[in-house]
Amino acid sequence: MIKRIVASALLASVLAAASASTASADSAQGWELPAMSVPAAHAVTEGEGVTVAVVDTGIRTDHPVLKGRATEGPDFLQANDKSASRYSEHGTAMASSILDVAPKAKILGLRVIRDEADPNYQGRSMSNPDAVSQAIKYATDHGADVISMSIGSRTLLNSYDEKALKAIDYALSKGVVLLGAVGNLGDKSAGGDNAISYPSAYPGVITVAASTPDGSRASFSSVHSYIDIAAPGVGIYEADYRSSGRTSGEGTSAACALAAGVSALIVSKYPNLAPRQVERALEETASHASRGYSAETGYGVINAKAALQAAAKLTPEQNVAIGETGTGLHFGPGDDGTPKTYSQGVDFFKVAVAAVGALITLLFTFGGFWLFKSGRRLQRQGPEGAGLGAPVAYTQYGQQPVLPQQNPYQQSAPPSGQWPPYQ
Repeated sequence: MIKRIVASALLASVLAAASASTASADSAQGWELPAMSVPAAHAVTEGEGVTVAVVDTGIRTDHPVLKGRATEGPDFLQANDKSASRYSEHGTAMASSILDVAPKAKILGLRVIRDEADPNYQGRSMSNPDAVSQAIKYATDHGADVISMSIGSRTLLNSYDEKALKAIDYALSKGVVLLGAVGNLGDKSAGGDNAISYPSAYPGVITVAASTPDGSRASFSSVHSYIDIAAPGVGIYEADYRSSGRTSGEGTSAACALAAGVSALIVSKYPNLAPRQVERALEETASHASRGYSAETGYGVINAKAALQAAAKLTPEQNVAIGETGTGLHFGPGDDGTPKTYSQGVDFFKVAVAAVGALITLLFTFGGFWLFKSGRRLQRQGPEGAGLGAPVAYTQYGQQPVLPQQNPYQQSAPPSGQWPPYQ
């Protein structure tokens, strides 16, 4: 039976501890937006008419960065602690990054996990194992066009959840674009085990890795073949839940939120594109798409302006849920980030070793067959070149020669002159 997500609802991003910035909360001033060509994309769209659901730790709708552009949906943990000072640290930061990229979009906050600072943080379990699937369905039924999931669960045996996958299928069938953070377990020197993390590993979810300013993988970003794209993930200028300002954060969570913002721009301008077409536009225009795929950063860092230009050339397709006819060559609808083939090249040394080994095996086989046939031939000839068909005497090891048996009914002849013999 497929296990539920009773794994830890670990945040896919650990926000870097830093003091709040004194800069204005009205706009982001970090390096991340220029790195994704967002200012140029704003000449085309700023995310008008799009709702992005932030499936996370909840949001602070009254934060200056979010104010007027965010609403809070149900708390799927069924808790009553929104007034607590530690509430929504992670979710508020993620919402701010989305709005930095798509400033005219709307945010729908849905709480499915607790922040690590929360005294009731569950660690390796979730108080509501169905929270993620319930939130995805709720977001889909309440107008979300994009779902951002900067969360992750990880254990070796029971992270996969059939209900969550079905909820993702449902959202995809309704045309909702889903994104997930790949996780921060890629640095073995810091104790990372590079474990698979859900929901980003589910088919149909656009999986996002974290990149540095030079476009390479951030050291903490997990490495997996289902990564689709990368986005800035270090030194991100995001909302600080403790103040009205901003702070510097990092993680694949931040990268996922930024990518969700770019997805919102595409959906705003081209609302009839299927989710897999949005993914295609992001992948085909990413920084190293022309050079090929990498399990570290997918097709590279996304380029908002180029993705919009690519999306303009696409003819809208029908929305298809995972598992239905026409879903493509991979697990879900469209490309899951894994190339169809890899060019491994030819290792001539190994080919030569294999050929020599095959030749030796062949020689031994023929040699054994020849010895067997020779033995059969000698057996038919008999000892010392006896004629064909002559009997062959083989001495039995450990046995004495058998004397001719005497007829028990035949008496030996009496001594000479004695007749008849004594009875």
